[in-house]
Amino acid sequence: MSVVLRKLARSIERAGAPLSVGLEPSPAYVHPIFGEGIKGLEQFLLCIIEATHDLAAAVKPNVAFFESLGSRGWAMLERVRANVPDEMFVIIDAKRGDIGTTAEHYARAVFGNLGADAVTVNPLMGADSVEPFLSWGDRLTYLLCLTSNLGAGDFLERDDLAMRIAERAVRWDQGRGRLGLVVGATKDGQRVRQIRSIAPELPMLIPGIGAQGGSMDVAWQGARPGAGLGDCGVLMHVSRSILPMPKEPIHSEMQFVEMVRKRAMALRGVMSEAMSKEGSPA
Repeated sequence: MSVVLRKLARSIERAGAPLSVGLEPSPAYVHPIFGEGIKGLEQFLLCIIEATHDLAAAVKPNVAFFESLGSRGWAMLERVRANVPDEMFVIIDAKRGDIGTTAEHYARAVFGNLGADAVTVNPLMGADSVEPFLSWGDRLTYLLCLTSNLGAGDFLERDDLAMRIAERAVRWDQGRGRLGLVVGATKDGQRVRQIRSIAPELPMLIPGIGAQGGSMDVAWQGARPGAGLGDCGVLMHVSRSILPMPKEPIHSEMQFVEMVRKRAMALRGVMSEAMSKEGSPA
């Protein structure tokens, strides 16, 4: 098992669940108690980290929410990243993908400057657009394989493209433990099982649970990993589903933290129940 997969396994073992939590500073998600502007958005994110640091294995900042705020947003991302505890696995959701020389700089920004453990990458420009990320041997690159959005039907679900991405990922990784796959929970279990059968030893990041309507049971039964991956084979990702919405009656940051913790713990219970059910291994 690679260095980065061992870290992921330790993070999941420490948290007691393969839970990943999103960090998305959108005004639409932020409760009024945090006020307006960068300071309010940043405190909102820090409270999510405080609420989940011992319950979640990973955090996944989505860079689009930070970049849309300009240079102040990127500076906030750097500060928030510095406040993530060392024991948490950090995934930068950037969905980068470009020619090799450009990809080298994308990889340096995410792995070098932000010190991320993992990144999401669009593989459709081919091997030379992915290799610069793989050259960081102690990091993990999740390739978009079968996303949870409706538009996945335009390309990824047609002509077995998702399956071909999974096949290429196995070939590119060569058993080094540097590649994983993003597979949406909102897709039917049969498609997820097909991808897992192609890539039994690649870790999966499963978004789409909760607010997007994905089923925990379907996701786990389809994505459960081969024996060689053990406990680091799957991360289940949530963002909005553990957050109190702006209209909910909350009067302090402490109350916000307590509510996020309560919802995260409830979700972990659903996760544990799904993982304990018998099913056909992939």
